[in-house]
Amino acid sequence: MPDSSRIVYGRAFAVTPLWLWWLQRLSALALGPLVLLHVAAPALAGNRLWLALLLVVTAAHGYSGLRRYGSAARRTHAATVIALAWLAAVALIGGWIVVAA
Repeated sequence: MPDSSRIVYGRAFAVTPLWLWWLQRLSALALGPLVLLHVAAPALAGNRLWLALLLVVTAAHGYSGLRRYGSAARRTHAATVIALAWLAAVALIGGWIVVAA
């Protein structure tokens, strides 16, 4: 059995890579205060650097979360494709918002 998968209770699961696990945890820790500050200080909505930071953290958190949904070994490829499509959509729309600010 390769290190990238495990059998648990007779079902095959893909092991979450350590970098993806850390990305999910760290982006979650950063996202809470960033969103709170974004809501509390509406004037920041015009700051491109602030919006870019919020976009990067949101995209990282969403991508890592969607990738982790594919824990069943047979769904790993589909989860990766969905996560990349979501990332592209968020990057396009978010990039447009950052440039328009």
